[in-house]
Amino acid sequence: MTNRLLQNFPADALQDLQSSLERVTLDYGQPLIVPNEPIQHVYFPLSALASLVTVLEDGTTVEAGSVGREGMVGIPILLGEPTTPMQTVTQIAGESLRAPASVMKRLFDTNPAVTTLLQRYVHTLFVIASQSAACNRRHDVQARLARWLLMSSDGIDSNDVGITQEYLAAMLGVRRPGVTIAAVKLQEDGFIRYSRGFVQIVDREGLEAAACECYHVVKAEYDRLLG
Repeated sequence: MTNRLLQNFPADALQDLQSSLERVTLDYGQPLIVPNEPIQHVYFPLSALASLVTVLEDGTTVEAGSVGREGMVGIPILLGEPTTPMQTVTQIAGESLRAPASVMKRLFDTNPAVTTLLQRYVHTLFVIASQSAACNRRHDVQARLARWLLMSSDGIDSNDVGITQEYLAAMLGVRRPGVTIAAVKLQEDGFIRYSRGFVQIVDREGLEAAACECYHVVKAEYDRLLG
């Protein structure tokens, strides 16, 4: 298991960071960043997937983006923001590396290659956020669900995605029956196997065809950044 962003760090930066990295297990629903509280750690997911979530006053949640093995949780601290109003939680349980936020901030400030890499990563996150906003506004639930499953699969490097209907509905910002209808249709088309709390992608090419354009835009951006 590897983290693609960390793999792109220069050798001297990895050596500096190595002694501060620890391997941890992230549980489903575990908060990684709590709104308006100091960010203590940055995370480099290996097999876990984290969601960046906006929580509204009525308790409604909408996913603004996700972070898997291609990225890092804790970007605000690098930009001089010790807190953020956004919440980050573990969406799919798994393994991750983590380091103290202060160590990562020092490396970001003192190693030009790391600074450049993470600035480019921040730009990628902006692209994803803007694409997600357009997607949530313009594309139907089935296409968005297909996109979400593909992105989650990429993030954990597995075709088996453990997720509940309730959580999917919250992440997509739709009602639960809408998720059920969309998932059943994708299963009838032979793209996924769907059961309570579990989705398996069985026809990736077909699922990509069913997804909206946003998946391909985001994937191309990550491939451009990480190779």
